[in-house]
Amino acid sequence: MDRIIFLLIVATSFAVRSFYSLHMLQLEEYSEKKFLRWIFTHLDRYFANFFFLISIILYFVHPLYAIPFVTISLYFDIRKFIFRKQKKPLKFTKRLRRLLYVSYIIFILFFIEVIIYNTLLLDITTFSLSLFNSLYFWVINGLMTPVEKLINNYYYKDAARKYRRLKPLTIAVTGSYGKTSTKYYIYHLVSDHFNTLMTPESYNTTMGITRTIREKLDKSHDVFVVELAENDSYGYKKLLNLVQPEISILTSIGIQHFEEFDSMDEIIETFKNYLKDEKSGKMLIVNYDDENIKKVINEIGNKEIVKCGIENAEADYIAKNIRQDKNGSKFTLLTPNNVSFEIETNIFGIENIRDLLLAIVTAFEIKVPVEEVIERAKNVEKPKHRLEIIRNDTITVIDDTFNSNPNGFKMALEYLSLYGDRRKIVVTPGFVELGKKEAEEHYKLGKLLAKYADYVFLVGKERTQKIKEGLLESKFPEEKIVEVDTLDEVTEKFKQFLKPGDVVLFENDLPDNYM
Repeated sequence: MDRIIFLLIVATSFAVRSFYSLHMLQLEEYSEKKFLRWIFTHLDRYFANFFFLISIILYFVHPLYAIPFVTISLYFDIRKFIFRKQKKPLKFTKRLRRLLYVSYIIFILFFIEVIIYNTLLLDITTFSLSLFNSLYFWVINGLMTPVEKLINNYYYKDAARKYRRLKPLTIAVTGSYGKTSTKYYIYHLVSDHFNTLMTPESYNTTMGITRTIREKLDKSHDVFVVELAENDSYGYKKLLNLVQPEISILTSIGIQHFEEFDSMDEIIETFKNYLKDEKSGKMLIVNYDDENIKKVINEIGNKEIVKCGIENAEADYIAKNIRQDKNGSKFTLLTPNNVSFEIETNIFGIENIRDLLLAIVTAFEIKVPVEEVIERAKNVEKPKHRLEIIRNDTITVIDDTFNSNPNGFKMALEYLSLYGDRRKIVVTPGFVELGKKEAEEHYKLGKLLAKYADYVFLVGKERTQKIKEGLLESKFPEEKIVEVDTLDEVTEKFKQFLKPGDVVLFENDLPDNYM
């Protein structure tokens, strides 16, 4: 009986750990490479393994002695993996359910055999499936990848056929930063004039776009605004076999997702190949303030290139005389034929104005009336968690937590400076997905923060050390740097720390798989 109780607790532990492993696997987009890297950088998550290992050893002495230790292990597992706050919950998609069914069937088969046969090999194998739970799901995911590719290929071909049949005017938005914001701005400016479909949220991969086409695109849609990821696992070629835009917009070329590329040259080459591809459209609308884009488009022939910039005399469309306050921005839009328009908008931040400029020009190019574009620009619908004011009474709270990058962080700090002599507090865990560039960018960030912030809360003491180093080397007072392990600690400290008049900027929020 003691043995059965022990085995049931082990099975429960497997189930508890499996949902955590599946959640992380899903956040890593089912990538074998990314998930394996996550496993070996988060071994501390399995602290309870210490008790689990002791229980396994004692099990072979006598199961009764092992039960207390495996129970303690299960207690830690439940606290660590079940009662934790999830920023992006596990989604029980069809793919995840298939993975769940296969992995559980295999585990149950082993479990039944252990109960029946009670052999050393079966015992160790079954215990290992729980002990090395994430590695187990890494193996199962790898074994199922060929099947998933077949299923995805069917969906992909079905979506491609549907897209070719409906043939909406397609506008593709790509770039290192600013894709989602630009997509939202375009949708807002054109959707009153054309029946428009936009890929939702940050859907920008082959399968995300496939799903949008299959589930939402129909014959009523005149325009399809689609975001394309430069780091899509299938590459741009497969994206462009799925959708063929009439217009492509390039927002930026930078170091975001650097960990997935070998070098900056490879990132530039990726975008260059996209722009050269005849399927990326006959018209390119580009951010001409970006030095990397300037270099790339000089090699592009046989396409109409529309250049947009801010006070850049070489651009076709120029945003000049920018005036910003806490409520939005105003600027003069100069067109290629020297006609100018005064634009007033609720958008603030130089990078956002650049993205809005790209959207305005796109609306012009597809013949949305100028007066309609100008009117719609006054109250643009913005994506959530991008310089979003979520509280503005005695204390102002700015939410800029979606996927921070060096350009966006600088823009957020510049916006923060508009609050004059009010006490400015920045809360950040720094950047992610920058690979070997992360330390360098964190150091630069520290020096930048020293110019704008009065207090800095660093979330994650280990990963933010270079930010602290940059702050201190810029003579930022060490007593005004607060280091915490979690965002919950910040919330607790704020109860005593915040004062009326404070302005708090939350910049970036690490996804669950980085915590």
